[in-house]
Amino acid sequence: MRVLSKKTGQLMQRIDKLASDLNVVLLIFAVGLATLDLTFLVTQKVVDRLPQVTRLVQDADTSPDVSAPSAQK
Repeated sequence: MRVLSKKTGQLMQRIDKLASDLNVVLLIFAVGLATLDLTFLVTQKVVDRLPQVTRLVQDADTSPDVSAPSAQK
């Protein structure tokens, strides 16, 4: 019976070590997601405060449109 309890104790120690390592990984993952969420929130507030942008488009061909048929007889 002592052999079984010794193996059980070793198994519990391994599980405890694995759980502590997993907790560190989960904590780092949670901090990363919180940072990403905060960054997104800040950028949304900054974008809302930016002035409106007026876009001007310049055509490459500025000559009048000659594709319309002229009235010829």
